[in-house]
Amino acid sequence: MISRKNIITSLDIGTTKTCAIIAERVEQNTLNILGFGVSNSKGMMRGTVANVIQIADSIREAVSVASKQAGIKVSSFNVGVADIHFNSMRYRNWVTINNSEYIVMEEDVERLINDVHMMKVPSDYFILHVIPEEYLIDEESSVRNPVGVSASKLEAIYHIILAQKTSTDNLRKAIKRAGYEINKLILQPLASANAVLDENEKELGVAVIDIGGGTTDVIVFHNGSVRHSRVIGIAGNHVTNDIRSAFGIITEQSEGLKIEYGYATPKAIVKDTDVFVSTGGFRQPIRISLSILAEVIQYRMKELFHLIDNELKKANLKDKLAAGIVLTGGGSLLKGCVDLAKEVFGKDTRIGMPYNLGGMIARKLENPIFSTAVGLLKDGIQNVVLKESIIVKERASFFEKIKKFLREL
Repeated sequence: MISRKNIITSLDIGTTKTCAIIAERVEQNTLNILGFGVSNSKGMMRGTVANVIQIADSIREAVSVASKQAGIKVSSFNVGVADIHFNSMRYRNWVTINNSEYIVMEEDVERLINDVHMMKVPSDYFILHVIPEEYLIDEESSVRNPVGVSASKLEAIYHIILAQKTSTDNLRKAIKRAGYEINKLILQPLASANAVLDENEKELGVAVIDIGGGTTDVIVFHNGSVRHSRVIGIAGNHVTNDIRSAFGIITEQSEGLKIEYGYATPKAIVKDTDVFVSTGGFRQPIRISLSILAEVIQYRMKELFHLIDNELKKANLKDKLAAGIVLTGGGSLLKGCVDLAKEVFGKDTRIGMPYNLGGMIARKLENPIFSTAVGLLKDGIQNVVLKESIIVKERASFFEKIKKFLREL
């Protein structure tokens, strides 16, 4: 096995697939993808672990492929989490600035965050993320980074993500049973957004809709910060089930029909033709027109998009999406999905996928189905940079203490 430095790993355990990626952080904080593996997920239901043993098997299979391709063994991963039980909320608090110069220091920001972690949450939940929305200086001006600003009072508004203990405990059990550990749990839509958005879109206002197999994850940015997040229990598997019920065929045939011939809206069909699905046994093949198939798919996709549209309106965010809508995840690959989203939301819409990965292996990951897995890696880069920054500060502090001791001596 090859020895490398700054290894970053991610594990995306979805309802339909499990993906493991092993990468190396190189110059200018870019990623060098060393290997990745994908396996079918069995034992997940709507983003939640239903069968620990089956998911452990899926994890081992995906990691084994990634490790062989990368030529290195790994023991832990950044892991995505997004099930229908997670909650989000806004929290506002403040501290007075006590130093003689009345300048906001890092310790003051830490006091605010520590205060958030002291808040009471439901007994079966814990705080997964504390994400700053904005800081207010003396109840007036808003700033992105308050450190160094003159103030007597610092106020903060946070977007807080709460995860369910039971759900994440089962996830931990599956990963441990597979023989691995968790570096960090990260909300999946947050990871996906890191993979498919640029900073300008986050500043202008954008909604990322990650359509997976069991859940659809939604996250909204405005003025560079997270403003809303939600996991919805309607996704690609529901479309597959609708096709199965409508035409009386098995799940595997329904999934294949959706992927190969499915359209999110009949308007996207250039030429309406028929396809024949073999039913086996003594039944005749079923004849299905593309337009009828598209109507079945459109009904469910419209329901999903209207549900999200109502969410955006209730949160008073619909009019703040100057950068529009970004669709990602496997469900976004449905032909005509962008057209349907434009019709429902009335906003510019594009497909989002990981970019600027480089290398032959990485090109295979430039696909919406890998957005979450790649985004988990990018969060790993930030952690490595943060650790290096802390080490540098600790070294500087150590040498300052030595200098002070020598001066006094």
